[in-house]
Amino acid sequence: MNFNNLLQQAQQMQRKVNKAKKAFDEKTFEIQSQENIITGIMKGNLEIIDLHIDKTKFNNENQDDIEALLIITLNQMITKINKDKEDTLNKITNGVDVSAFL
Repeated sequence: MNFNNLLQQAQQMQRKVNKAKKAFDEKTFEIQSQENIITGIMKGNLEIIDLHIDKTKFNNENQDDIEALLIITLNQMITKINKDKEDTLNKITNGVDVSAFL
């Protein structure tokens, strides 16, 4: 295999990774906390596009609990989305680390 072929393969993989990353960034994920107190939608690029807190479960006495639940729920979603993104890219690259290209 000569250098030009290797370079072409790398460029082709880069295009596939970029296309997959762009598609993944637009993919939506549902946010759901325990008992659906917090629901919403987050995109693959971690942008929150919709968020609801069930007002029937919220009052001034439990504000700290709701805020803690919100933090936990969002962090769980970020972890899930990052794992899904890694799995998606690994399928394209056959496990080759392309983080230098991202």
